[in-house]
Amino acid sequence: MHATVGDRIIIETEVLGQTPRQGTVLEVLGGPEAEHYRVTWDDGHESLLYPGPDTHLILPAQEARAEERQAPPGMHIGPRDRVEQIMSTPVLTVDAQDSLRTTAETLADADVGALVVMRETTPLGVISERDVVRALAAGGDPDEVWAADVIGTSTVWANTTDTVHHVATLMSEASIRHVPLRTEGALVGIVSVRDVLSILLRR
Repeated sequence: MHATVGDRIIIETEVLGQTPRQGTVLEVLGGPEAEHYRVTWDDGHESLLYPGPDTHLILPAQEARAEERQAPPGMHIGPRDRVEQIMSTPVLTVDAQDSLRTTAETLADADVGALVVMRETTPLGVISERDVVRALAAGGDPDEVWAADVIGTSTVWANTTDTVHHVATLMSEASIRHVPLRTEGALVGIVSVRDVLSILLRR
C-alpha cells in the first residue's frame, strides 16, 4: 500500500461489534521498502502506522457515500461556516490541582487526546497526551505535578462565531490539535484537528 498526505486510511477488523478504525495521513515516513505513516485518527488520537494486510486506503467515492449515510439531511458544512457547527460538547475537563496521574487516567478512560483544565468555573487551558508525556519524560513526578503546571500559556482559544477555516489556520500556525471555544469567557465546546480535516478534505 502507498499513501500520500491527506489520504484517508481504514483498518478493517473481524472482531464482532468493533468499528473499523479510520484516520487521515499527516506525514509519510521511511523509504519505499518500509513506508509508514503518521496518522491522526478519527477518535482524536495520533500515532505511527505500519500498514498490514488489514490496512486500506479509502477511495474518495467510498468516503463520500459514507458521509452521505452519516450526515443529517440538508447539512453541508463548509470551511466558511461557523466552527460551532462541528464543536464537541460537553467538554471533558480536569481540575487545575489534579495530578498528572489523574489526568492521564482521565484521558485514557475517556479515550480522548486532550482535556480542558479548569479552576472552579474558569477554563485555564488545554492539556494533551503529548503534554503529559513531555512532563513525565522531563522527570516530573506523576503524583506531585498538577495539570495547571503543564498547560503553560500556549493554549489557543477561538470563538463559536469563528469559521472552520480560521480555526484550521490557528491549528496550523500553532502546531496544535485541539482548540477550545469560549463565549464571554465561558467554555462552550472544543474542536479537534480531526473535526476540521473532515471538512477541509471534503472540499
